[in-house]
Amino acid sequence: MKTHHINSPFIVTKDISNINGFLLPHILYDKIKTVASYPVKEFYLQDIPEVGDFKFKMYKNAFVNDKLTIQAQLVKKDKEGYLVNITVTKEKSTANHQERICSALFDFPVENKYSTNRTAC
Repeated sequence: MKTHHINSPFIVTKDISNINGFLLPHILYDKIKTVASYPVKEFYLQDIPEVGDFKFKMYKNAFVNDKLTIQAQLVKKDKEGYLVNITVTKEKSTANHQERICSALFDFPVENKYSTNRTAC
């Protein structure tokens, strides 16, 4: 299987934060759900189906002006579907390493064979 790994930058702005400057969790979830679809796009003829199942865990808060990296990697492909692992990190200013903000695992089902509108000629 070809490795499908995506890195997507994401900057926390004032309009997606609460009054205290914390990134709103639903905004982060929506963004990582979108990025999770990138490694599996080529496997679907039509639109990517809704996520079948997911796990989402927050470790730390992100704040206004934080520069985040959303990493998406296809970790499993089988007849049932595709699993995409997500890790969101931000660079620590005191050291040259990344601090984990959250992680997630998304399960995209195999395309339903009856979902297309193709007709036989």
